[in-house]
Amino acid sequence: MAEPSATSLSITALAIAVLGPMAGPYALIVFAALAGALWPLSTMPTVTRAQGAAFLLRVVAGAVLLTSFAAYWIESTYNVPAVESVALVAFLIGAVGNGWRPVLQGLRGALVNLVNRFGDQQRGGPSQ
Repeated sequence: MAEPSATSLSITALAIAVLGPMAGPYALIVFAALAGALWPLSTMPTVTRAQGAAFLLRVVAGAVLLTSFAAYWIESTYNVPAVESVALVAFLIGAVGNGWRPVLQGLRGALVNLVNRFGDQQRGGPSQ
C-alpha cells in the first residue's frame, strides 16, 4: 500500500478549504430533501428500485433548485435568516414529493378569491 504523500494531503486539504463553504449548504439541502422525500416514497404502492431512485433524484434535484429561492423569500418577508430556514424548506419540498398539484390548486383558489374580493371592492360591492 502506498504511503500518503504530503502533496496529496495538501491538495485534499486545499480542496476542502475551498469547496467546503460552498458545498456545505448544498449538502444540508440534499440530506434534508432526501429525508423529506423518504416519507412519500414509503407510501407509494409497488415501486421498483429504479422508480424509487428516479423519484428521489427528481425530488432532491427540485429541492436543490427551489430551496434557495424559497429561503430568500422567507428571509426578505419574515426576516428569518436564510441559513436557518434552508433545512426546513428543503425537508418540506421533499415531503410534498408528487403532491404539488393540490398545493398549486389551493394557491390558485386563494389567488382567485383575492382577485374577486379586490374586484368587488373596486365596484363598490359587498366585501367580506
